[in-house]
Amino acid sequence: MINFLTCLLVAVSISMGDTNTSVLKDSSNNSVVESDTLFVKFENDTIAMQESRPVSQIIYAEHKESPSVFYNILLPVVMLFFGVLIDRLAQMFVDRHRIKQNGEKWKRELLSYIPIVSKQINEIESFIIEYCDKPEQYDIPPLTIFQMLKGSIFESLSKEDLYSYLERKTDDVDVQERYNKILSFITTLDMAHTQLNDSFHRFRESAGKQIDAFNNAQFRYSKILYDISDYVPSAMDKAAYNELSRLYNDAFINHPDVNPLIFEESFITPSLEIFDSYDKQTFKDLTDELGKMRFCINGMKLEKTYIKSDLETITQEYNMCQEFLSVVKDYFPS
Repeated sequence: MINFLTCLLVAVSISMGDTNTSVLKDSSNNSVVESDTLFVKFENDTIAMQESRPVSQIIYAEHKESPSVFYNILLPVVMLFFGVLIDRLAQMFVDRHRIKQNGEKWKRELLSYIPIVSKQINEIESFIIEYCDKPEQYDIPPLTIFQMLKGSIFESLSKEDLYSYLERKTDDVDVQERYNKILSFITTLDMAHTQLNDSFHRFRESAGKQIDAFNNAQFRYSKILYDISDYVPSAMDKAAYNELSRLYNDAFINHPDVNPLIFEESFITPSLEIFDSYDKQTFKDLTDELGKMRFCINGMKLEKTYIKSDLETITQEYNMCQEFLSVVKDYFPS
């Protein structure tokens, strides 16, 4: 009995095993295995069911590794890295090229000042010799002032690029010291140019005022001298009056080129000596105008002294610039 039941149970089990047997389908050969458990491999989160399955069938899903993980995550990171690296390298190349260009421009501009500074020094020295050192020189000669020496071109050049260029071009030297000397040169150049403009403009303005004051005093003197001719016999000898007229005519009428700087000895002093022999109050108006003319002449001579002093100081500053320019080429070795 037990053996029978045992055999019956084995038979049932075999029968059930046959019922649940599935037809295997190899994944590479598209073969299918029928079973209570369905094995499916997928590459995304959606399982595509091609046909209906029994409700009781268990689906075992296995996610298949896909190369899209590399392309979707790792590749963008790698591309970003190389993109940043290439951008940095390109920017380094652009910066290097810009620094080289600006450094060469600094070199050209600095060297271009060598002949201009020399010409400006020569102009100032010629003015001193032709005008300041000649006490009786009245006409003011022209003085050329080179506007280029203001140094405004350097305002448009990058000082940061200059420093970087000096760092690349110089070895075993104090780059900061050379950089500071270049900036000091620019400051001195601009200061000398400004002083030259201001000093010469102030001189011309002051000298012009002295000349105008002298001319006004001369005009009033001539008018008064003419007016007193009617009462000369009672106040002054005719010979003395004639001498005053001669001195005036020799100074202003008989010579086309009037030079007040020589009138101190040739006109003013002799005229005042004549008036000393007569009542000063009677001829006060005339002697006052002569005194004003003398004052203006002394003012002209002082202006000549002032401008010479200013020009000598400015020349010293330009000499400092010239001294710097004589070695600036060494700051930018090839």
